[in-house]
Amino acid sequence: MLPPLLLDVQSHHLIFDMCAAPGSKTAQLLELIQSHHMNTLKRPNTEIPQGVVIANDADAKRAFLLTHQMNRLNTANIVITNHYA
Repeated sequence: MLPPLLLDVQSHHLIFDMCAAPGSKTAQLLELIQSHHMNTLKRPNTEIPQGVVIANDADAKRAFLLTHQMNRLNTANIVITNHYA
C-alpha cells in the first residue's frame, strides 16, 4: 500500500500496475487520480480526469476478482488485462 503514496500520482498520469489483484493498490491509485482532479478545481466539474490505471494480473481467476472489485468503484479510468508481466 506504500507505492501509491510515494508515486505522487496526478490526475493526468498513466499508471501500469503489473500485479494488481486483488485490487487494493489499484483502488488507491484510482482514488488518488480522482482526488487530485477534484482538489485542483475551484468549482464542481463533471469532466473525467485524463489519468488511467492499467491493472494487470497473470492469473485469470485473480484478474476476474480484480474486475469484480473495480466494478464497485464505477470509474472509466481503468483498463484490466490478464497477461504475464
